[in-house]
Amino acid sequence: MFNSAFWWAMVGIGLMLCEFVVPGLILFFLGIGALITALLVWLLPISLTVQLAVFAVASLAALFGLRRLMKPIFTGRATDVNETDFSEGMAGQEAKVTEAIAPDASGRVMLNGTTWKAESDEALSAGQVVVVVGQKSLTLIVKGK
Repeated sequence: MFNSAFWWAMVGIGLMLCEFVVPGLILFFLGIGALITALLVWLLPISLTVQLAVFAVASLAALFGLRRLMKPIFTGRATDVNETDFSEGMAGQEAKVTEAIAPDASGRVMLNGTTWKAESDEALSAGQVVVVVGQKSLTLIVKGK
């Protein structure tokens, strides 16, 4: 009923769709190999042994030739975020002190619905509104408003 070109195409599309479920960016290139095999089977009458050889060669060629170029598309690009970039994003925002802060002891502040460890050079009482002036790791540096 269906010829082998149809089945190679279905396998290729299936493998490409499986890439969305199974990470690693390997199945996509096996799908490309299956689609190339489907095209050749549709154009030329070739035996199953030759079909399997074409699938193997096309899949490996696609994997080693295109993976490096396509990986950023599938996985996105990672960037390094240094502390100054992050703290500049938080600087200037107002927070509310939830645990008192002393010059020699840290406390906690509420900012954007999340509590953060906070330090200050001045004594700040609970309920006081403060301004974020910097950040050290996950600790906010604040001052009274």
